Amino acid sequence: MAKQTSTPAASEVSIKASAPVRPPDRFACQTVVAWVMDIPPCTMRTIRAYSAQHWRGTAPASTPGSNKPVPYAERVSATGKAVGGVRAEAANDAEGGAGDGPEEKAKRPSQPPSQTLVRGLAVLRAVAHQPRGLTVAEIAARTGLHRTVVHRLAGTLAAEGFLAKSADGAYVPGGELHTLAGTSRPTLAEFIQPLLQQLADRYGGTAILFFPEPDCVVAVATAVPQDADYHLAYRKGSRQPLDRGAAPCAIRAGRAPADDDSDAVREARRRGWVASHGAVEPGAHAVAAPLARDGDVLDACVMFVSHRQDRVDEATPEVVSAARAARAFLLGPR
Repeated sequence: MAKQTSTPAASEVSIKASAPVRPPDRFACQTVVAWVMDIPPCTMRTIRAYSAQHWRGTAPASTPGSNKPVPYAERVSATGKAVGGVRAEAANDAEGGAGDGPEEKAKRPSQPPSQTLVRGLAVLRAVAHQPRGLTVAEIAARTGLHRTVVHRLAGTLAAEGFLAKSADGAYVPGGELHTLAGTSRPTLAEFIQPLLQQLADRYGGTAILFFPEPDCVVAVATAVPQDADYHLAYRKGSRQPLDRGAAPCAIRAGRAPADDDSDAVREARRRGWVASHGAVEPGAHAVAAPLARDGDVLDACVMFVSHRQDRVDEATPEVVSAARAARAFLLGPR
């Protein structure tokens, strides 16, 4: 025999819909929690006593200043309204934060420094104090940072131009770092420009300040004679390969001695200058002097170039003097 189902009357549905919301079975819930969390019986009795008062409305859930019970449905509704009010207040504070006056901003506690920024500046400072360059391991030893952290920070600084990575894997100061340094005091190029112009005018050739990059040397300051009929011209930004010429040899001679130094580099380190003929431009004579000694300052050199060897020979002492003056400028007062 098929089971018949009865449909409730509309009045019954209305009565059930309007029935008050009943709280959940507190005792069953508390028993499960006590069993799972292994709560002692004495503690559980205290929790149940407080809970009973809470659900009757005579504890904190009741109206302040009154012991009258508050229905469960009203307590739930009030809680939702309170939470909504807190969220609305937080949103208003966030929107109105930009309009706070100086007094309101002064009351707020200062934010702690960014750890990533502090570490990045430590890496930048370590490399800036050692212009010949530092490896990741050397930077980590000087800053106390982990090698992984140094590798990530140095890579980011190199990508932004504040550091540059040499062929041997060492990090050296980059062009952006020199630009920032020039905003606080005269740059090396500004300091040495009058000396280069004096060399060019006196000996009728071209005087240049070269900086190294990972794959070449680049002219950052140049001067040509003002009254000469002809001369070799180097524009600012001109580049030369690292494997030949007086400039790359002089720059390597300014670094600390290495096992793979060539005889020309060792001789240039001993004399303080190096000469070349036709290494880059056919028929051109050049002399260059490093700024650094054992890598104590920035890798750079002063070079004088001319088609006449006698002019280059005569200019050699002044090229060395200009390099020494630039080195003293970089070292600063001591």
